[in-house]
Amino acid sequence: MSETKEALVEQYRRDTIQCAAQRVIARRGLAGASMAAIAEEAGVAKGTLYLYFKDRDDLLDQAASRIFDELLERLKGVLAGGRPLRDSLRELVRTKLAFFDENQEFLRVYMALRLGGAEEARRHRRHRPRYARYVEMLGDYLAAAARRGEMKAFDPERVALFFAEGTSAILQRRLEEIGRSPEEDVEWIVDLLLNGLCPGRRS
Repeated sequence: MSETKEALVEQYRRDTIQCAAQRVIARRGLAGASMAAIAEEAGVAKGTLYLYFKDRDDLLDQAASRIFDELLERLKGVLAGGRPLRDSLRELVRTKLAFFDENQEFLRVYMALRLGGAEEARRHRRHRPRYARYVEMLGDYLAAAARRGEMKAFDPERVALFFAEGTSAILQRRLEEIGRSPEEDVEWIVDLLLNGLCPGRRS
C-alpha cells in the first residue's frame, strides 16, 4: 500500500529537521545546537520539533540513524555492482571514507558524545542491526568471490568482520586527523587485506 499524503509530509518534516540538526551541530558543536537554533535552521516553530522528537538527544540519535542508513544503502550499491574483488573492496573503502568526510563534523560530535572512544564504539556497532546487515552482505560477497577463485577459502564472515572493524578503526582515526588523503587509506587498507604484511606477496 502506498503511503498516505500525511505520512509523506510527516516524513519530509522529520527529514528536514534532522538535516537541520546535522548542519547546526556541524557548525556550532553540541553546545550551540539548541532546539531553538535547530528549529530556526529548519524554518519551523520550536514546538514543531517536539511533535516528532522527544528531546534533543532523541533528535541527535535519529539524525545519526538517518546518516548510517544512507551509508548502508551506498555500500549495498557497491556490493551489487558486479566488480572484481579488488575493485569492490577499493570502492567500499572509498565510499565509506568519502561518506565520513562529508559528515565529519556531525559525526565527530555524535561519536564523542554517544560512543566515548574506540572500544565503546566497537561494542556499540556490534549491536546495531544495520552494522550486522553490512557484515552479512559483505560476507556473502566474499563467499561468492571465493567461489569464483578471487580469494582463498577463508571464513567469509570473519574476513568481513575483520574488514569492517579495520575500516571503522581507520574512520575513527580520520575524525581526529586533518589533511590525510582518502586515497592513501583506500590503497593501504585494500593492500593490507589482499597482500598482507610480508614483502613480495601480491594477489
